Amino acid sequence: MKLLADVVFSVTEFIEYVNLVLSQRRVVIEGEVSGFTINQGKWVFFSLKDEQSIVSCFCMRYQLDVALEDGMQIRAHGVPRVYGKSGKFSIVVDKVELAGMGALKRAFELTKAKLEKEGIFDSARKRALPSAPRCIGLICSRESAAYADFMRILNNRWGGVDIHLAHVHVQGDSAIKEIVGAFEFFNTSDLGVEVLVLIRGGGSLEDLQAFNSEAVARAVFGSKIPVVCGVGHERDESLADYAADVRAATPTHAATLLVPDRTEVLRTLEQLQRSLVYEMSNSIKRYNSEIGRIFIFSRALREYSVSVEYAVKIISSKIQHSYQKEKDSLLFLTRTLEQMNPLTVVKRGYSIVRKQGKVCTSKEDLRMGDTIDVTMRDGDVAAQIL
Repeated sequence: MKLLADVVFSVTEFIEYVNLVLSQRRVVIEGEVSGFTINQGKWVFFSLKDEQSIVSCFCMRYQLDVALEDGMQIRAHGVPRVYGKSGKFSIVVDKVELAGMGALKRAFELTKAKLEKEGIFDSARKRALPSAPRCIGLICSRESAAYADFMRILNNRWGGVDIHLAHVHVQGDSAIKEIVGAFEFFNTSDLGVEVLVLIRGGGSLEDLQAFNSEAVARAVFGSKIPVVCGVGHERDESLADYAADVRAATPTHAATLLVPDRTEVLRTLEQLQRSLVYEMSNSIKRYNSEIGRIFIFSRALREYSVSVEYAVKIISSKIQHSYQKEKDSLLFLTRTLEQMNPLTVVKRGYSIVRKQGKVCTSKEDLRMGDTIDVTMRDGDVAAQIL
């Protein structure tokens, strides 16, 4: 058996041998990010350093699910490797964990600023919740206190709601993938879910890391179904909260936002019933009063109608009497005028003598040679006094 020192490698063979040995040694390295760059939107390069040393790292962009920048403290998971063309040693990273509160807060701020710029937190796109949903999709851990509290409050406040639970881990390596998968499941299912609820209990910023991931925030934003997010305690905030249609302060608060309180509903119904009875009673009284007035008015109208009819008859009789009286007077006057008319006298055989248009009533009015006009029954003649 040859010792390794007795084997002569070519350069390529040696690099392959080293990479074969190193590939079986998965490592986790904690350090400060330095020289962070992304080439062509695909390849990520950076270094990890401490007070004395530095090591190069490489990963694919899609594998990086946290926001990084120089100065952040992280733990890089991966495999050591020597790049043959340059002989450069590096860590091929497939997972990054933020280390320390400073890095977590900075990653939160970077991702928040990025998503906010894209409009993912825009209040104008947020949708209203159904007033009393009959079918709810719940994304949480079935073993958590948050789940128990949510169900207790929901059932105490309201009943008859179908709850479809998507059990997920809410922290750890698989949390992000499972939460995103739950949103995909509900948005493609035919369960008739009207609203989705994403909840978990309180914890440190590191515990809530899955809810601050870009992938989960985008899953919440992209949901076709309205989303309520209740993560942590009232003081806690997450990117999932900002992306949701409605943010709940706690998991129990999420339950109160989703369904009405049956006690309040019953109290409201009782108040409406009392108000309705009161309004109906007043309306009946008001209508009865109106009907009474209408009846009195109708009776008075009938009496008035009779009185008017009688008055019309009296007035008509008086008018008829006055008309006949005036008619008789007119007839008498007409006859009197006819009797007094000179022409009427002429018709009985008399004549009217006029000189120069004036009626002559005495012989003294006439002189020898005067020309006169004589009106007789059958006409006028001219004559001369001889």
